[in-house]
Amino acid sequence: MANITIRATNFRVIKQLDWQPDGVCLLAGANGAGKTTCLDMLLFLRTLFEWGHENAFLVVGGGSYFRRLGITEEETVNFEVEVENIVWKLRFPMSDHGIKGIYAEELICDNKLILRAGLFEETWQLGSERLPLDEKRCCAKVLWDRGKSDWMRPLASALSGISIFKSFPLNQVQKPETVSESISYLRRTGNNLWSVLATWKTAPIRYGGQFEWVMSEARKAFPDIMGTVEIDRGQPYLFPPNSTDFADGLPPSRAADGLLTGLLQLTAVAGARPGSIIAFDEMENQLHPHAIRSLLNSMRMQANERNLTIIVTTHSPVVMNTFRREPEHFFVLQRGVEHNPTPLTELHDEDWLAAFSLGDLYDRLDFAAPDLNRLEN
Repeated sequence: MANITIRATNFRVIKQLDWQPDGVCLLAGANGAGKTTCLDMLLFLRTLFEWGHENAFLVVGGGSYFRRLGITEEETVNFEVEVENIVWKLRFPMSDHGIKGIYAEELICDNKLILRAGLFEETWQLGSERLPLDEKRCCAKVLWDRGKSDWMRPLASALSGISIFKSFPLNQVQKPETVSESISYLRRTGNNLWSVLATWKTAPIRYGGQFEWVMSEARKAFPDIMGTVEIDRGQPYLFPPNSTDFADGLPPSRAADGLLTGLLQLTAVAGARPGSIIAFDEMENQLHPHAIRSLLNSMRMQANERNLTIIVTTHSPVVMNTFRREPEHFFVLQRGVEHNPTPLTELHDEDWLAAFSLGDLYDRLDFAAPDLNRLEN
């Protein structure tokens, strides 16, 4: 898929992470194990590359509590992104209240050091050049923006293709502003859903039939309530199956929360460019079990056809059961272990897993469970 490996140490609750997500992946763990932290890490890295470290800290809630509790002041928070033959390394000196100074950065290609910026240093090395740091952009982005390093494309494309979707603020979707037909990608909040669908609908050839794909997959997930979406005088209306009268249309404020959630997830997937990484935090929210299974089938189809990596975090046994035939894509986060996340197939034998419902195993605390031994202390 995106062929990306993410490594991190000392980031929030994560002691050490080494992960190569591929296809449709599930990330499970007890509350506080680090599922949302992993998604924030991806969002941080994308924003850092595209918009600089100040914006990157802002989108993940600032620098407070950025580093793992219990480490010394001298230990840094470290990230590493590997794409094909390129490795981008970062080290952040952090206190309990935020970053303490200038962070370190290295970019390596084919095992050759291309650039280096040391901790607390106000200049960076690019080959034989010694350059002043840019106030906003990381060194890798400065190099990429020069337009003379096309070899960086796999890294730049992987980072810019990361999209993280947490809980959608449905109130913004239920009461939309006037629809625009000039927006073709879904924002992280999903508040421009209807504008994106309107844009795709008016130009089906240009956008590869994305509107009709979303509608057809939504009909599978919500067969009794979903027919199509129409825009009238700048306002969206949702029509049930086989509608022939405009009076049958409902404004978003009257639509089921689950239907809106499903439309948001399908639109996010349909709008992702090939090779992208998309993540949904607790994708099962507001969804009926049938809708969950149908939407995940749709995601797997798109992941295979368009080389996508799709990450879902969950506490839902229904979601987990859809991974019964591919437990190698089921990853578990555990507090206090040296390496995270762990493939479920490394925690339990595949033949043993095949004999059970994964959701039942999760429910009876065979994996991704809180540390109940603390109750006895």
